[in-house]
Amino acid sequence: RLFSQHPTINDELPNRILSGTVQVKPNIRRFQGSSVEFDDGSVAEDVDLVVFATGYRFSFPFLASHVVSVSENKTSLYKYVFPPELEHPTLAIIGLVQPLGAIMPISEMQARWATRVF
Repeated sequence: RLFSQHPTINDELPNRILSGTVQVKPNIRRFQGSSVEFDDGSVAEDVDLVVFATGYRFSFPFLASHVVSVSENKTSLYKYVFPPELEHPTLAIIGLVQPLGAIMPISEMQARWATRVF
């Protein structure tokens, strides 16, 4: 549903939707062979691929829980990079942000700052 998830910001997406290259569809009711029926009753025939972009839950099972604790898909990081529970900044977590635009420029700046701190 609209506003139920983080928005996807992409310069090409509106043009692709307007040209019909990308179709916005409601929830899937059922699959039948190579066709897909949607909740609104429409059917897409000869479907080769369905991508379920349902989100994810992040975790750090390789770290002790006191180093980085995750609760309800959220964690506390100083400036979104450093775990505050560490006595010395010896671990940086890069890219664990939810930007409205591209994540790569933000991740690059986080990495640059973390290396300066190290």
